Amino acid sequence: MLNVLVLSALLLIGCVHGAQADEETSDLRLCPSWSVNVETNLVLWQAVEAAYPAATVDYSRDAPDRPPCISPYTVLTYGTFMVLITLAGEPGEACHGCGAQVGAVFLQRDGGALTVTGRHDGFTEAGTFGDLMAVASFRLGSQDGLIVEAGGTFQGYSSSALIPFLIRGGRMKPVGPENGISSGDSDCGVRDGPCRDVSGSWHADGKRLIVRYLGKRANGTPVNGSVAYEMKRSSLILVSGRRLATEMEKSRP
Repeated sequence: MLNVLVLSALLLIGCVHGAQADEETSDLRLCPSWSVNVETNLVLWQAVEAAYPAATVDYSRDAPDRPPCISPYTVLTYGTFMVLITLAGEPGEACHGCGAQVGAVFLQRDGGALTVTGRHDGFTEAGTFGDLMAVASFRLGSQDGLIVEAGGTFQGYSSSALIPFLIRGGRMKPVGPENGISSGDSDCGVRDGPCRDVSGSWHADGKRLIVRYLGKRANGTPVNGSVAYEMKRSSLILVSGRRLATEMEKSRP
């Protein structure tokens, strides 16, 4: 509770000092639960303060035409810059089939301060209940990027997908397959007997993105293999593990 009070006080101070410094975000409202991820992450707090110095907390969401409030999600640190990831609205409060609207604010460290160098609002919409599973940074060759992981459970079937982006000119450029890359699926929620349950993990290796799958099929045979995607002509192209990749794609609900 003390951390929340301290951060709330800092937010008000930021509003006073930043009221004229950021007219673009002068009407922006942070969601009431804005401090959930911020209170234990000082770097995230600094990024929020720099990105939205004039923001206030929106405790009244009654007006139907009011734009969605902003929820700070995480901050990713790269060599010379940071990216603040935000979600539009309160995570977990949207409908089951509603994806999270994801935005990015690009920040450059200038001495002891952070300076906004660009924004990319709503660069993707994914997930369910207005929330995501994870966002993580990666590097392919000499290019910085991030992966959004999103998924959900629908009528007992669970699935998730990786959605890769490269950061180019202060924008998020999607570079992966149109529907993302499967990061796992399960039908155990609808079966009383043997079921399919496969999960995936990923890592970057040079210009390649490797996804490793482990689990079992409904017939009891194991799944234990990897697929690899490589950057070619500004897109990630499947270069190995085609049979497994096809199986994972067909198993998505």
